[in-house]
Amino acid sequence: MENRKCNIIIYRIPEKQTDSVSERKESDSTFVKDLLDCVFNIKLEDSDIKAMYRLGRWSENNTRPLLVALHNLEKKDNVMANLRNLKKPVDKFKGIGISPDLHPKEREEIKRMINEAKQAHIGSGADGDGAENYRFLAVGHGQRRRVIKI
Repeated sequence: MENRKCNIIIYRIPEKQTDSVSERKESDSTFVKDLLDCVFNIKLEDSDIKAMYRLGRWSENNTRPLLVALHNLEKKDNVMANLRNLKKPVDKFKGIGISPDLHPKEREEIKRMINEAKQAHIGSGADGDGAENYRFLAVGHGQRRRVIKI
C-alpha cells in the first residue's frame, strides 16, 4: 500500500497503434503531461514521473489503463482533489477517468461495503425505490471509509 500511495490509474487514454514500444511510451507521456497541464494546471516534468506503463496485454482493439507513478504525493493529491475538472474538459480529454491505485484487498473491501449498502437499501424498502435508481460510492480512507448514496 505504501508503494501505491503516489500512483494514479488513468482510463480510456487512446493508445497509439504501433508495434514500437518506445513510440507508444512517448505518446502516453505526452498525453499525460497535456492532460495534467490543461485540466489540472499541473506542470509535469520528466523527473516527476517515477514510472508509467500500461496495465494488461497489448492488443490492437483494446485500450488499456495507464498506471502513472509520481514522485510527489502532493501532485497526486492535487489531481485527486480536482477530479471535478474532468467534467468540463477539452474535447481531446473527454471520457478520461482517473482513480487511485488501490491494493486488491482494498478494492475487494470497497466492493463488499457497496454491496452491503445496496442490500441494506433494498431491505429497508425505501419508498419503493430500487438500488438501480441510486449510485453508491465509497468515500474516505482507511478506517474512516464509508459508503454514500447519491
